[in-house]
This record gives sequence, structure tokens and C-alpha cells, in this order.
Amino acid sequence: MTALRSETLTNTRGSNRKESRAEAIPVSPEATLSAWYDEYGTDVLRYCFMFLGNRADAEDAAQETFLKVWRNIGRYESRDGCSPKTWIIKIAGNTCRDYLRKSWRKHENRLITPEELQKLGNAPQEDRDLILDVMKLPVKYREAVLLVFWHGMTIREAAECTCTSQSTFFRTLEKAKKMIA
Repeated sequence: MTALRSETLTNTRGSNRKESRAEAIPVSPEATLSAWYDEYGTDVLRYCFMFLGNRADAEDAAQETFLKVWRNIGRYESRDGCSPKTWIIKIAGNTCRDYLRKSWRKHENRLITPEELQKLGNAPQEDRDLILDVMKLPVKYREAVLLVFWHGMTIREAAECTCTSQSTFFRTLEKAKKMIA
């Protein structure tokens, strides 16, 4: 089963990189936000859900993420070499970390339940087990797995999202894979 898990982990979304329709920035900030929401809204919600382990919190965090994107949309244009998805996912990660730091959250067990997992779709049991194992990882390892294998980011993009060097991020990712295996 370890070989199956490693193969599943390396093949999950890693090779399905798609060209972004939102790369060309429309004229107005409203159009830009709308295009980015259409392009990345589902990815942000899924990322927040996997990060926080609770649908209600994930919806709140995704909404807050796009509110922060709206407030800071002018800052994006000055970023060199950063894709909109990388920038938005970085904001989503920071927003999720803020949610995890909130004092009321420390006293609740809000991780994903098997019932919520069934709502995710008709994934094979091995994939469901893998998702549960990823959800049990400490936050920094979970984030590394989600960025690379769920969102299909490169090591460089993921390292930028987490504000770490590429070598540090790579070591974190390798440790996460060993923890899952």
C-alpha cells in the first residue's frame, strides 16, 4: 500500500497544469477580480477546506481571501514573475493560518469527519485514506503537500507561497511524503 500511496501522491494533479485564462489582466479591478474568482475560486475553497478541515471555516476563509485580494489588487501588478494563482493561494494560506491561530479554534476539534469526506465525491477508498492522512499532518507539511500535489505548483512557486527557500521547501515536502508513506 505504501507504493500505491506514493504513486497516488505523485500523480495527483501534478501533471495537469492548465494554462490560465486569467493571466491577461482585464482593464478594471472589478473585471480582474471577477476573472480570478471564476478561475481560482474553486481551487481556493478546496485549499482552505484541506487546510482547515471544516467546510464552514473554509468558506469563510475563501471569502476573506478574495476580500483581501480585492483590497490589495493594485499590489499584484507590481509583483514580478508571480502568477495570480500563486499570489492568491499565498493569501489563502495566510488567511487559513490566521484562522488556526484564533483562540476559539484552539478549543474545538473541527477536523474533517468521514461524513464530510463522503461529500467530497466518489473517490476510491485509497484516495479517501490518503486525504485523511494528509489532513492529520502538521500544518507546514500539509501545506507543502497541498501546494505541490493538489494545486500542481512547482517547487519555486510553492516556496514563494510559503516564504521559504526552494531547498527548505523541498526538504519539507520530502519529510511530508515520508510521514504519509
